[in-house]
Amino acid sequence: MYIEHCLKEDLLDIKTTYMGSKGSCFWVAEADECVVGTVAARPSDDQEGELMLKRMSVRKDYRGLGVAKALCQAVICFAQQQGCRAVVLNTLMVQDEARLMYERVGFAKYRDDVLATVYGRLANVTISKYRYSVPRRS
Repeated sequence: MYIEHCLKEDLLDIKTTYMGSKGSCFWVAEADECVVGTVAARPSDDQEGELMLKRMSVRKDYRGLGVAKALCQAVICFAQQQGCRAVVLNTLMVQDEARLMYERVGFAKYRDDVLATVYGRLANVTISKYRYSVPRRS
């Protein structure tokens, strides 16, 4: 359901959503002439000066090879170039590998929220919110 939702929303038109807006971008990681990972970024709806990391995905057979870390670092570098104070992201509690990778890169969890749906409340599905403070350019 999540993938279907994404395909009907921002991933339906990546060019317009992430490439046509100032402060937004979309990256693709390739290996062996195949797409093995993606990530996107756009200005946060919540705080000015924050960049929201979105749509991080790495093919299962390429996980643990540094692809996600490299994509994260691309977003952080982009945020620094844009003059952002922080990169923020949301991830589900069940995504242990992703949460560990974000923490190794330097993201810190600052809040947990229960998913605001009937299912989320019944199953106590938690969304963890993470922040990376972007170093100022020298």
